[in-house]
Amino acid sequence: MYYNFGDGYYSQELKKRQFEEGKQLFDRGEYAAAVALFRRAATDCYQSAECYLGYCHSHGLGVERNLFEALRWYRFQDRYVSWVGRDVAAIRAEIEASGAADSREPVIFTDDKLGEIRVIFSANVNYPQVRFNAGYIGVTLHTSQPYDAAVAAICKALVNADWRRQKYDYGRIDENFQIDYPLFSLRVERGKSDRYSYRCEGDRYTIITPQSVDFDLAVTREYIIAYGVKLLKKSAEEFLPKRIAQIAKQTGLYYSRCKVVNSTKYNGMYFCNSGVVYLDYNLMKCSEEFIDTVILHELVHSICKNHDKRFYETMSRYGTERAVAVDKENIGYNGNREL
Repeated sequence: MYYNFGDGYYSQELKKRQFEEGKQLFDRGEYAAAVALFRRAATDCYQSAECYLGYCHSHGLGVERNLFEALRWYRFQDRYVSWVGRDVAAIRAEIEASGAADSREPVIFTDDKLGEIRVIFSANVNYPQVRFNAGYIGVTLHTSQPYDAAVAAICKALVNADWRRQKYDYGRIDENFQIDYPLFSLRVERGKSDRYSYRCEGDRYTIITPQSVDFDLAVTREYIIAYGVKLLKKSAEEFLPKRIAQIAKQTGLYYSRCKVVNSTKYNGMYFCNSGVVYLDYNLMKCSEEFIDTVILHELVHSICKNHDKRFYETMSRYGTERAVAVDKENIGYNGNREL
């Protein structure tokens, strides 16, 4: 997925011809005319034209010298074109030496598909940082990066998010959205205010969006999903500690405290030295029987560290044969059922 800021479409042949004409003008020293042709050829990302535009802005040929604009046109071509890489390194060194990067102001712009994007610059970040907030996407870039590198960073974050959630097809998220798990349900409702809120009715949570929210924007989808994850964790923090306390009281098995976490590798974990039990909040998407089995499994580790014959005999003594069967069936099950 790639978004550009061009104002038209040019065929590959036309863009190539425009670039070659611009290159001839550039070689003759007619830089202003060359820049005009390079700009037309650079529409829809003709890479050679972008490189030359970067060079012109870097050296003030046909345009006012602007190092940040040069980096914007160079984009990521420094990885593939050696002379561009050398020029980019020189530009960044000059920017850092002059201290110009420290005075960069935040940039706010709007993309038709992504929504409002707010970019801030910092010398303390090595890689772009993306945050999906209520109504806008916040991006932190290194001070030497062009502002529209934020779009590429957002697209990468969206691709990674979709990859993590590839097992779950949520379809369109709007006021008709609903998702139901055994112990947790989520709805979306358009509200009448200008901010996000939620309503809880038992194990049913409803996210109330601002009245003016645009469900077609990527920022809306990602923020609602993140909000849903927070509510899922809130539900787990209310249910799981109470449930493990009940089972520990019934069985007499020891634990010191329960901590609800997000895990990509396990449903639960028992720390023998401290007696702390970690439980994945994504367990709220599972049946109560499965949750009880995971809890019993972890509590049995208080007296049996390994998954041997004695371990399952102990599970049978404190639980049921059904619990042992469920446990064996799901050993190694990945607990990351991300919303």
